[in-house]
Amino acid sequence: MNLLKQALKKGALRFVLRALGVIFVAGFAIISAYRRAAFPPAPTPPQTPAAPAVVVAALPPEEPRSPVAYQSKGRRDPFREPRAAAARQEPGVGLKVTGIVWGYRSQYALVESESSPEKGYVIRENDIVDSARVLKITRDGVIFELRTTSVDGKPLTRYVRKAVGP
Repeated sequence: MNLLKQALKKGALRFVLRALGVIFVAGFAIISAYRRAAFPPAPTPPQTPAAPAVVVAALPPEEPRSPVAYQSKGRRDPFREPRAAAARQEPGVGLKVTGIVWGYRSQYALVESESSPEKGYVIRENDIVDSARVLKITRDGVIFELRTTSVDGKPLTRYVRKAVGP
């Protein structure tokens, strides 16, 4: 008997919920219809015939302007196109460090030229090889100092570290 009462209650609850849903939808439809009837859309103004076209005299030709001259005052010119990344190859050290000789008082590095592998050098600190100065020799590589100039002609100093190995 209890199960039958619970089933009837669930069925009644479903019926009540469905009835409320139908009432809500019907009420919404009635309110929408009332609003449309109470507030009709504003009438569009009647179309008037187009006015005749007005003839405008031709404008005088523009006078050519003098070109703008940028004065950089030591800064980069923002109007100049930057170089393409492929065209701008930064100078590098064309050497491959093949070994380090670590002595009691001095260190030596064994390097090969990357352009011609049969050319090898034994270098120490402060030596100049391929336009690069050997700044420091460490246990695992060599630090080179490159002095170049920028596009604007300013001197630049770059430090390149080459490790021992292939």
